[in-house]
Amino acid sequence: MISVRSLCSIALVLVASGAAGCKEDPPPPQPEPASSAAANANKGKASLRTPVSPMAKVDPQSMKEYRVDVCYFGTLSLKQARDAYLASLGKDEPSEKKIPSFGNDDQAKAGDAAKGPLPAKAPAAAAAPKTTGLPGTAAAPGGTSAPVAKGPTAPPGKVDERRPINFSARAPHERNARACTVALSLKEPAMADVDAALAEYAPFATELAKNIAAAANYYQREEYKKDSFAKGKELHAKLVADFQKLDAHSDKLGLAVSAWHSSHLPDLAKAEAGQKEAITALEDARALMLILASKSVDPAAEKTALQKLETSAAALKEYGSTHQTDPWAKIMEPALAGFIRDVKAAEPKLTDKGITSPALFLPVVTSFVSVIEGKHRALSRSLMAKSQAATREAAGAVQPAAPAAPAAPEPEKE
Repeated sequence: MISVRSLCSIALVLVASGAAGCKEDPPPPQPEPASSAAANANKGKASLRTPVSPMAKVDPQSMKEYRVDVCYFGTLSLKQARDAYLASLGKDEPSEKKIPSFGNDDQAKAGDAAKGPLPAKAPAAAAAPKTTGLPGTAAAPGGTSAPVAKGPTAPPGKVDERRPINFSARAPHERNARACTVALSLKEPAMADVDAALAEYAPFATELAKNIAAAANYYQREEYKKDSFAKGKELHAKLVADFQKLDAHSDKLGLAVSAWHSSHLPDLAKAEAGQKEAITALEDARALMLILASKSVDPAAEKTALQKLETSAAALKEYGSTHQTDPWAKIMEPALAGFIRDVKAAEPKLTDKGITSPALFLPVVTSFVSVIEGKHRALSRSLMAKSQAATREAAGAVQPAAPAAPAAPEPEKE
């Protein structure tokens, strides 16, 4: 017979073994992430990443010339706004009988004329073709159903005569005037006469552009009906006073800009082939624009300058046809083509006093500014391409040498 002491001993052994079996097993070791393993493997080794070279920047002179050109040539649109405004009023103040215009209405009409006449009114709803009754289908020849293009619909029997907004009618007076402020803030390089003219012209052009925009919005929204032309007459007094000073300020800046460019001609000997063709065409376009902006225009000289520009623009286009990745031809050729097109469109209204139609003068100004901006973009793209090429070349120079092939085993001795 088992004694009580033996039974207690057996019970204690069983309790101890059960307690040991209830303990949690330690978690299995987690595998180290591949990225961490790679990092540890490369720890202490030199980085083989491609070295990052600084992005190429446009030199200060090119940047300042770009801002000054946009300022002067872009704000020639202020003269277009002045001529349209004064022509719409004559010597009178704004009134119900004479609502002033800044030429935007004429510009919109010119854009609408280019789009063609308004669509004719649709016949009565009864004359509409029969449909199958299925949504999105219409009767097609032979009795089959054809899908109908989705889009805005007009009520039955009517045609939606609304036109898309003609954004070309919005003159960028304020944007171009801001370029004057930016140009004035650029201190390097010093451009003595240009800087002096800018100091006077920048605040003047900015204020005038702001007042033109305010007046244009005032009349477009018909706010004069609410205040009996009170604000209109206040703006009229400011506009007329500044319009009288516009020529003096603009001409002073224009003379300074022309003198600067005459004494700082681009060095084409150091230019690449595409750049050389583009800069030549740009200078021809500049000469033509100066003729069109002068107070006394020689139509014969304008035709000669236009022919010269067409020749240089064609040379750039020809170069681009065989160098399709060249940024100069790719960016500037379309801008030059647009400028030539707008000049030709304005020639019927060209007299010895310039382009007499505000609706035709504004596109000429805007498209020439696009040529200036195109030159700046092409220069930036060209410098970026050179920087990237230098980066790739530097990356090739620092690549580690390929490991040597293992030596061939020596032949066994006989």
